[in-house]
Amino acid sequence: MTKTKKPKNQVIVVPTTQKTTAKVKRTKTLAKSRSARSKTDTLSYYNCLIDQIASPANAKVKITSLAHHCKCNKGKVEAARQEHKAQLVRKVAKDYLALGENLGHYLHADIVGCVKGLKNE
Repeated sequence: MTKTKKPKNQVIVVPTTQKTTAKVKRTKTLAKSRSARSKTDTLSYYNCLIDQIASPANAKVKITSLAHHCKCNKGKVEAARQEHKAQLVRKVAKDYLALGENLGHYLHADIVGCVKGLKNE
């Protein structure tokens, strides 16, 4: 017995008598790329929206009014956010410095105590 080969799937092209005259719409491309400022403005807008939505005081406020608020005040909100971030960084740096000083005093006292103990033995 010989096995019969199955025919491969082939595409059959049938010529048509009618021509299609549909026009293809072309999309316009931007002549200039987006500026860095517009990208930061967009980021500021979305950060403002996130902050507004996360606030429990805005639970009953419509999203359109929140979006309008953020669209109009995104610069102010971003400046306040940056100031808050700078304050947190200063606080962390101050606490880190205090931790280092306290740890230094503790280690110094511990080392001095060990040396005195060794001399007494």
